[in-house]
Formats: sequence, structure tokens, C-alpha cells
Amino acid sequence: MRQRGITEEEVGYCLINYDVSYTDPTGNAIYRAKTPSGRRIKVVVKAGSVDPQVIITVADLKGGE
Repeated sequence: MRQRGITEEEVGYCLINYDVSYTDPTGNAIYRAKTPSGRRIKVVVKAGSVDPQVIITVADLKGGE
């Protein structure tokens, strides 16, 4: 998050207000959203983690991934 300049607020927003969600081949949940600031991000949550959710990575989708 720090390397990509993505805030905790943006991650939280994505997890609640996602546009697209799907599961990768290993079972990790992937959420994609456009934040209120207009930034498109992707958040990957470790398979099976519920409370708390374990965030594996976040990415800025500048290229429209």
C-alpha cells in the first residue's frame, strides 16, 4: 500500500463498494473499485480469511487491468 500510495481508507472503500469481485485460481477474493477520488484499485484478500480479512496485496489499476 505504501509503495503504491494507496490508503487504508481506499482499501476499506474498495472492500465495501466494489464494482467487480471474483476469485482467483487459489481461492483468494479479488475486489476492484473506483474510489471517491476517481482512482481504480484492486484488493486481493487471502482465501479463508474472514475476521479480520488478510490483505495480500493492493494495486492501482492505471492501465485498466
